[in-house]
This record gives sequence, C-alpha cells and structure tokens, in this order.
Amino acid sequence: MIKTNVLIIGAGPTGLMAACQLQGLGIDYIILDKKEGPTRESRALVLHARSLEVYEQIGIAAEAVKQGEVLDRVQFIVNGRKIQELQLGSLGEGLSQFPYLLVLEQSKNEQLLYDKMSNGGGKVLWETEMLSLAKDENNCLAEVRNPQTSFSIQADWVIAADGGKSKVRHLQNVPFEGSTYEHIFYVADTTLDWPWGHESLSIYLSENNFLGLFPMKGQDRYRAIGILPVSFQNENPERFDQVTPFINKQMESPLHFGETEWFSVYRLHHRCVNNFRTGRVFFAGDAAHIHSPVGGQGMNTGLQDAYNLAWKLAYVIKGYANEHLLDTYNQERLPFARQLVATTDRAFSIITSEKWYNRWLRLYLFPLLIPFPLKFKKIRERAFRTVSQIGIKYTTSDITLNRVKQPLRIKAGERFPFLKTNEGQSLYQLMKEPCFYALIFQVSDGSFAEQMALLQNKFQFLKLLNLSNEKIMAGQLKVTSDTVILVRPDHYIGLVTDAGSKVVENYLKALNK
Repeated sequence: MIKTNVLIIGAGPTGLMAACQLQGLGIDYIILDKKEGPTRESRALVLHARSLEVYEQIGIAAEAVKQGEVLDRVQFIVNGRKIQELQLGSLGEGLSQFPYLLVLEQSKNEQLLYDKMSNGGGKVLWETEMLSLAKDENNCLAEVRNPQTSFSIQADWVIAADGGKSKVRHLQNVPFEGSTYEHIFYVADTTLDWPWGHESLSIYLSENNFLGLFPMKGQDRYRAIGILPVSFQNENPERFDQVTPFINKQMESPLHFGETEWFSVYRLHHRCVNNFRTGRVFFAGDAAHIHSPVGGQGMNTGLQDAYNLAWKLAYVIKGYANEHLLDTYNQERLPFARQLVATTDRAFSIITSEKWYNRWLRLYLFPLLIPFPLKFKKIRERAFRTVSQIGIKYTTSDITLNRVKQPLRIKAGERFPFLKTNEGQSLYQLMKEPCFYALIFQVSDGSFAEQMALLQNKFQFLKLLNLSNEKIMAGQLKVTSDTVILVRPDHYIGLVTDAGSKVVENYLKALNK
C-alpha cells in the first residue's frame, strides 16, 4: 500500500494545477490518470487574465503568452458581410497585467503545467485507473491498476479532477443536476483562407447557424466551433470535410477550409454538483460543473477551483488551520459555478434559438449595438472583470472579514487589485509565496509596528509587507493609519481592518480554532 497526503484523480489542467500548487506548498501527493500522457487534442482554447495571474505566480505565464495568440479584436460577419469590429485590448487596461484573452489550447496548458510539476520532482502515474474509492472519518482508500499491476493508495484527502464523467462522483453517489442540450456541437482545428485576417475572433452569423473562428498559433490556423446542421443530428461524421459543404450552404458564403488537425462532435450539458465536498473528497473542474463553451470559462474555472482548494488543504495538513477551512472551498466556489452554469445557459439559448426575435437580435441588433455601451469605462471594466474572472468575489465566506471605520475602495472577499509600486513593479511580484501577507501602508506609532512584527514571529505563514512609502497606492485604496490588508495565499483579501493588530491576531487564530 502507498500512503500520501493528497490523491488527485485526473491529470488534466485542473488536476495538474492542484499538483503544482501542492508541490509548491511542500505537500506530498499522488496524481494519476488513465491516459497515456498529457492531452494531445487542443480541446479547451481560451486562457483568461485571472488564470494568467496564477500562472505568473508559479512562473509559467511568460511561456504561456509566448506559445499562445493574444486576442484583442472580435469581428462580426453576418450573411457573408463584415458589419462590425471591436477592439478588446483596452477592456482590461489597468485591471490586470494580462488585459486580453489568450488563445492557448488545453494541450499546451497541460504541457506547461506538467513540465512545471516535473521540474519540481513530481510525476503522474499515467495509464493508471481508479477502480474503487472508500472513505471514512480519517482517510480514503483507492484501489487502482495500471497495465502491470493493481495496488492500493491510502490518502488523507482526495481531489476528483476526473472530468464530466467523473468516476469518483459516481462512486460517491453525488448528484450532478442539470440537463443536456438538444444540439450537437462540432469543433475543428483547421486552416482557412479568407479575406478577413488572422488577428480577430470572428463570429460568423447566418439565419440558420453560427460559426466561431478563433485564431490559433500558426499560419492561417483556426479553431472552428459551431452546431451541426439538422441533417447531421442523427449521424456521426468522422471528418470535418463531411460537414463543411453544409456549413457553407447555411452561411451563405463559401469558406475555403484546408488541412484539419483535429475534429470532434459532442453533446453539451449544463450540470453542477450540490456540494464541492463530500467528507474527505473534493470535486473540481468538470467533475463539479459543466456548461456550454460560451465565454471560454470551463478550463479557467477548473484552474481556479484547484487554486482555491490547494492552499487550504496544505494549511490543514501543516497544522496552520483546522478542517473548517476546507468548508470554505464549497462556500466560495459553488455559488460562482451555479451562476456560471446559469449565465452560459441563457447566452447559449439565445445563440441557438430558432425563434424569430432571437434570430433578429443576434443577427442585426446585437452586433450593431454592442460597441455603444463599451464606450463607457465602467461598462468596459465590468465586462472585463466578468469574462476574465478577476471580478469573482467571496464576500460571504467564513474567512472574509471587514473591520474598518471608513470604507475603503476594496473589501475583504475581493481579489487584491492590480497595483504598481512607485518603481512600477506589480504588487503581485512581491506576494509570490503561498502565505498570508499583511500589507501595512501607514503606521501611527512604533508600538503598532512592534505588535505586527510579533505576529509575524508567532504565525510562520504570515509575512509583513511595509508599504509606507507607497503614497499613491495608499491614496488609490483610501487607507488610513494602521490599516492592515491581509491577503490570502491566492491573492484574495481575507481581512481589512483599522482596529488594531489584535483583530489581525484573532483572525489568524480563528483559522485554527
């Protein structure tokens, strides 16, 4: 029997992110997958700002951007005629180090995360399938097998990152409520020769269908995504060139597709578990929630699930916190997952609706009117915060506390904003370690500074960051004397207080009560 702290089932982006995070926190883990190795098909395609910020924290963002294609424009083509083009590059300006969408296929994301884990000494047990999983109050026991042998793994905790058909979820009898769309989707990585350039996301609309074309790295390479024509609903096409004649007929304008590297058809679902935790087992990524690809949220949400969970598991295992901290994983991630499933479902229903008013809306009204609200800065920022996931808030979490006399421009439960020091350095660069950071901007007297220094000695997972010289930053946040902003390992704000160091101490003590 093999023993470990954490067993991760599934080595897709979610499982590999969990492994990288646990490894960085010094936690023993085992990750297994029945595949032969990292995914070869491109699959999920878009990486958003919040995911890139996490990549930056673990040191792989630069390589991700290098391998990907920055997407800063979207164009709408209706019935063969280009009617609108929007600039996306300025939407997130000043809100993130990565104010854009990055087209980087899942296979490359997996390889980046796999290389990061491998370089740190980790490995995946490939071609290893979980057969059964039992759990009690103290640990979990998984029976697994590979082509050579069968064996047991005993783990304190299990992360189920094994996808939409999660075997862990089935074995644990966890409901996966929702339904299946009637439409059948197709995806193809192909080349395309056409007059509208390779720099934009292209939304191709017609009376009867739509086609999304995402530019990929390489000459004239695109990801094509759409709905199979009705005549193909009961068939199972194996090649993209079987479908393209029908696409061209529906789009009312010939598209000259070339070599296709990958083609797949599948049905879409919108489902979510009722709880991301059942005892010592946690669900993450597609094992916890699946939805339509509208907005490119799927892979990013799984990465954020793993990021949220890993540091909490590590803190419990190390004795920094008690097991109640693990309940906040469900408190924080379930509401967002439910909201995401609902919003993508509504958007997808409008896109695919055959009702005359929805067709009219998506063909004529939406493409023409969308530029106008985006002229307003607040609307642009809100749109970017929503799509990029930097706007996700955990304000009702048990580890969120606001104790201030005067409201600040930030609140506990929010992601710490993207701010730069006087020297132009991102504050994220100063908070790369997976610990709590106490940010102190103004100190009224020496005793307060001494009290905070004592707290740093008392709690080994706490670091002080003195920003008393950052007057511009202090003004941006509206902080006052002795204000402490306590930033969690995942760069979310846990506590904001101007009521003294005792509040900070009680907050940190409460983690382990």
